[in-house]
Amino acid sequence: MMDRLFVPAVFAGVLASMPSVSAVAEDRVHWLDTACEAMRSQFAGPHGLEAMRLARVFRAARAEAADELKSAA
Repeated sequence: MMDRLFVPAVFAGVLASMPSVSAVAEDRVHWLDTACEAMRSQFAGPHGLEAMRLARVFRAARAEAADELKSAA
């Protein structure tokens, strides 16, 4: 079963730009880097806890995408 994560509407713009699962690994890694930095900039804001949770998810997904990229090379 897949875990679900609450995403406040304030972060909808970040997720709207998310590439598809079938996108090239470089595109996914770049997007995950950008998204993680966007979340880090929100840590001190009113949705800081959600931003920290999302950043953790993005970092884990980035590690998987980076491993995929290394294994393809």
